[in-house]
Amino acid sequence: MGAGSAPGVPPFWRDPWLWTTVACVVPLLAHAWGAPLGEPVSDDFDFLHRALRLSRGSAFDGFGSLLYWRPLSRQVYFSLMAPLILGAPAMVAALHTILLAAAAGFLYRALRVRWTGPLAALAASFPLFAESTRVLLGWPSAFQDLGALLFATLAIHEAAHRRLPSTLAALVAALLCKEVAVLAALLLPWVPDARASSLGVGATGDGPRTSALSAPRSTHLWSGAVAATVTTWALVYLLVARQHGGIRFGHELVADPASRDSGIPLRLMWALTNAARSAFSLPAEPARGDLALWMALAILLTVAALRFALGKDARQRLREAWPWVLWGSAWFLAAAAPLFEAYPGWWPYRSVLASLGLGVALTAFLGSAHPWLVGGLLVLRLVSFAASPGPPATMTVSPPTHGSSMDFERLARLQRVTRGIHRLLATHYPRLPANAAVVQRGLPLMTEYGLGGNEAVQVWYRDRTLHWMRFEEFRRHPETPVVTVVEFQPYRDRQFALVAPDAMRALLRGVDAIAGAQWTEALAQLGRADSLQGDRQARVFLGTVVSKRALALTSLGEKTAAEREAREALVIWPENFDSHFVLAQLRFEAGRLAEAEAQLDSLLSQDPGDRGALELRERVRAARSGALR
Repeated sequence: MGAGSAPGVPPFWRDPWLWTTVACVVPLLAHAWGAPLGEPVSDDFDFLHRALRLSRGSAFDGFGSLLYWRPLSRQVYFSLMAPLILGAPAMVAALHTILLAAAAGFLYRALRVRWTGPLAALAASFPLFAESTRVLLGWPSAFQDLGALLFATLAIHEAAHRRLPSTLAALVAALLCKEVAVLAALLLPWVPDARASSLGVGATGDGPRTSALSAPRSTHLWSGAVAATVTTWALVYLLVARQHGGIRFGHELVADPASRDSGIPLRLMWALTNAARSAFSLPAEPARGDLALWMALAILLTVAALRFALGKDARQRLREAWPWVLWGSAWFLAAAAPLFEAYPGWWPYRSVLASLGLGVALTAFLGSAHPWLVGGLLVLRLVSFAASPGPPATMTVSPPTHGSSMDFERLARLQRVTRGIHRLLATHYPRLPANAAVVQRGLPLMTEYGLGGNEAVQVWYRDRTLHWMRFEEFRRHPETPVVTVVEFQPYRDRQFALVAPDAMRALLRGVDAIAGAQWTEALAQLGRADSLQGDRQARVFLGTVVSKRALALTSLGEKTAAEREAREALVIWPENFDSHFVLAQLRFEAGRLAEAEAQLDSLLSQDPGDRGALELRERVRAARSGALR
């Protein structure tokens, strides 16, 4: 990024730094590997429901959502992509990967007309090395942000080459993907262009050069054209939002009065701070390693400042790079500021467009001081990116305690749920009758919303008469006709299983019989439940049946049989409560108090509020205290 001229810009097919930039999607994809990329969840089912014409929609609504009007990234994208999203989600992820690489390539080529290849590549790859960018790879709904990024970088590319019609076309496409492009769009007339020797860092190309800022006619023309485009879009948006679709904005749906009444300065600071943290793969809340990262960044900036203070050549390079520093900083602020509207729910992938400007500003500033400082920035970001959580290997009952409400780790968790249920149902039930109900039992916490209410099962089978039934409702009305029961199995290789409805009904009757101290009837119903269950991989269900049988046998005084059943249940499903309780009671009655307390501790570690276990533990501890006295 020196003051001298760099070699001429080669054609894209012969530019090794362009292909280096594009190849930066490989580590991003590698860090997402193992997640069910492309699998639809949550909002996807709203849009797919409309795309498959299972509900009414038009070009002038949110396409199944109450929030925002984004026809290109919703109506157009989901109408075209629905077959792939449902039939080959991995192909969706592949397409998103290509488009993300293209966005980095457009930005690189825009910078390359004034920057050296290595520094243009470092700046253009900045958005790729972030935890949040992985969401753009793997979530169909994230095309709203990916599309805004893709078309915004295309607009920057065209603006850098001073091609006004194609710049405006790309701008319109970005706006129709997501509104956040509107403020960033206002900076397009000020993109330092290929002819401006005072605006670049390492001028390239031949022929006369002038400053874009010193050509007021050109700047005024571009500003007027962009302003007219944005104004036209805004008027159409306002008409759609208020008259056609009843479109609303995020802050209008915030229920918490404290959040609603938070001042704009506070929310702006929240948006800018979190956008900067997301650019460095940090979660919204403070975490381990934060201090080390910010100290390392501060050292890089301090070293750069010292070089500017002590070196005349460095100051000259900074003067040439300063328009890019200002432009990148303004882009970051303009693209991150609108995110205050989403307060207080931070979703880091929404800030990827803002990180584009931050990368340009930091690379221009540090590169002016010394190229090695930009290398240090790259290392810092790679370390932070590598330290961010990968996709979870299995689904746990509880969600992660760190991160935001929709980061990559949580997205992958939701996608595992939808993929597991979809594949299981499709294998055993290629078709479902009209008005059929499917029961869901014990889904992992905070994953039910990933199914989009009833829309997931309706989209999978292209039938809007189908619906889910929660297990609690089935428990109250077991006579309701249902097709099957989908049951989650924590800590198993196969984490979902199908339970026969009649088998589940027999289990429920057995449980009721135990509650009524009808031990013989309970054993009969539990035996029936076991015989009616065809899939022997339904470990949670079968473990529950056997452990309930152990409870009944204990009450009948058949201690040997009860212990045998309890131990068998623990082999089938080690996390079941009843087996631990039965073994604890048997050990207590045999005077083996330490073993009894150990069983109860195992039980209470899973369910700390179990009243029966707490009472028995008090009795065990009292007995142990008496024995010690």
